[in-house]
Amino acid sequence: MKPPGNLGFAFLLALTSMATAIGIDGTLPAMPAMVDGLGSTRTLVQLSLSMFMVGVAVGQPIPGPLSDRFGRKPVIVGGLLLTALAALGCAVAETVEMLIGFRFLHGVAAASGFIVARAVVRDRYERAAAARVLSLVLFFFCFGPLIAPIVCAHLTVSFGWNAMFWFIAAYSALVALLFALAFRETLERPDPGALRIAPMLRNFAEISRSVPFWAYTACAAASYGILFSFLSASPHVIITFFGETETAYAYMFAGCMIGSMLGMLASARLVGRLGVDRLLRWGVWGASLAGLLLAALAWAGVHHWLAVIGPVFFSMFAFSFIYPQSVAGALQPFPHVAGAASSLVGVSQQIVGAAAGMIVAALTDGTQTALAHGVLVSSLFALAVYVLVVRRHRTV
Repeated sequence: MKPPGNLGFAFLLALTSMATAIGIDGTLPAMPAMVDGLGSTRTLVQLSLSMFMVGVAVGQPIPGPLSDRFGRKPVIVGGLLLTALAALGCAVAETVEMLIGFRFLHGVAAASGFIVARAVVRDRYERAAAARVLSLVLFFFCFGPLIAPIVCAHLTVSFGWNAMFWFIAAYSALVALLFALAFRETLERPDPGALRIAPMLRNFAEISRSVPFWAYTACAAASYGILFSFLSASPHVIITFFGETETAYAYMFAGCMIGSMLGMLASARLVGRLGVDRLLRWGVWGASLAGLLLAALAWAGVHHWLAVIGPVFFSMFAFSFIYPQSVAGALQPFPHVAGAASSLVGVSQQIVGAAAGMIVAALTDGTQTALAHGVLVSSLFALAVYVLVVRRHRTV
């Protein structure tokens, strides 16, 4: 086992995860333009984002067992190539119904990215080292959400809403080529029975019986509820309600991602000294306080972009303490079926994220109130799960 902290290794893994992030965050500034370009409604365009997340959830049980059977590398490369094809379908969509369909397929294809990356980390690292490397992966991963909305805003203004999907297709194809040439397989002993129905069900049953697994997974899923509550509503709140431009929104969004990046760096540096559990505790408390501030400003009628972006910056910092620690805790007991365990974590977090996004979109009145409530409820849920369950069933 190589020592943790391999920046090149973490960066390479982050590239495949970025394909999923760009598919979400990189399309946000274009959403109001999609409404006009496709002659559709805000609700249906928001549904295309939710269907991408549903597609990721549906697709996540597939790459884990596939990578346990055939290895991590072919699943990563194949997933990226399918992502490129699905993004091309989105780019040429002529109706919102076509866009929704291709966005679902886009999500299914993109599911392999972070699922297999987590399994790769588990192949090589354990406990605090795994959490540290995951934090580094997520730090590099955050460059996708940081840069992609800015790229999308400029592409949308210059070439229209579908230009970003052409960019996603090109990016995915190039990263697939890079992985084919530069990535060395990390799975030492493929599992011949990983795709057999009975062994697969036994693997998932073994994982599903673990209370610690579900406790940590619930915290990871709640952190996604925080994230997707913001993602689903923020473009229309900032651009339509507050009247800011697509480019201004992109830079505001980038500011929130800087909060996440700073949190990932702090998490990676502190986890070896302070431990996974303490950082997770700080994360759930910090997210709850930030969510309460966001909701309080909405209740007070402070309708300004800073009343959203400011608290969300701190929410994203706290997210970076919650997510890698939760995933490391969930996967720690299952080194022999890390791919399957990673898939189950991914399905859970995407379902919660997609549900949070759809609920916030359905309840929004144009102001930031529904967004704030989504962030607050998700944060308080993470805090409750940590206090009531995780502390009694620690694995890390």
